[in-house]
Amino acid sequence: MSDALAIFVTTSTNAAIYALVAFSLVLVYRGSRVVNFGVGYIAVIGGIFFANTAGAGWFALVLAVGMSALLGLAMYLIAVRLAERAGATHAALAIATLGFGLMLEYFGGSFWEKQGFSSPPLVSGSHELAGVTISNQRILTVVLAVAVFLGLRLLIDKTMPGWAMEAVAFKQSTAGLYGINPIVVLAGVWLLAGAIAGLAGVLRTPTSAVALGLALPLAIQGFAAAVLGGLGSIQGAAIGAVIVAFADALFVRYVSSEFASVFAFLLLFVMIAVRPQGILGAGREAVRT
Repeated sequence: MSDALAIFVTTSTNAAIYALVAFSLVLVYRGSRVVNFGVGYIAVIGGIFFANTAGAGWFALVLAVGMSALLGLAMYLIAVRLAERAGATHAALAIATLGFGLMLEYFGGSFWEKQGFSSPPLVSGSHELAGVTISNQRILTVVLAVAVFLGLRLLIDKTMPGWAMEAVAFKQSTAGLYGINPIVVLAGVWLLAGAIAGLAGVLRTPTSAVALGLALPLAIQGFAAAVLGGLGSIQGAAIGAVIVAFADALFVRYVSSEFASVFAFLLLFVMIAVRPQGILGAGREAVRT
């Protein structure tokens, strides 16, 4: 019982982090139809920045998330917007986000060593349950991920900015006729997506070291979660993150830890072959949940 509970606690934390990365990916995809392959780099840079300023506590979290939001905005303005004006395809835009991420990794390596960085917990203390110690930091990670999920659902379903984002995603020219500025909306989307990615990196540092080399694996885990749930669905991304985290934990425990890094790819390939639209993917691109 205690062994199963320990696995549940660890994988719940991982699922929360994967979900945040997936939320960032889904938000960008819903708004601009671009797959952001640079999301892992923003998350890692945010986590490393937080680890190096963690002495400031919650203020350090605000700084790290704010910096990550600005990186998300910069990615849109530099890597995506300029390429869009030149007539780049969505595939080319996705590659551009990866290029921007690699640039972040290069310059990040100039400031920080490529070793792992960790930080003290934002919330100290722990609880005992059935012989398993559950830290308050792990609880906080899950709570914040759930809060982001609920906030995104509220934003998209109940607010004017969310409706504007949906209108821009459907057709920018039509949205413009109704007085919506697509550039402003998309800048806000990428800003928010960067902040969510940065939060994922920040929440990872107290429980597991963050390094520049983690960027791509973290992006793959988030991408697998988003695709499993249905790329474009916030609710699907949450479900996909849970599946990826628990399937990965079971694979490591009962099969092999040596090939754990490629397990997300296996899940991804199987899902694309069996149900390419994902678990909650809509039959039509314009319909999202």
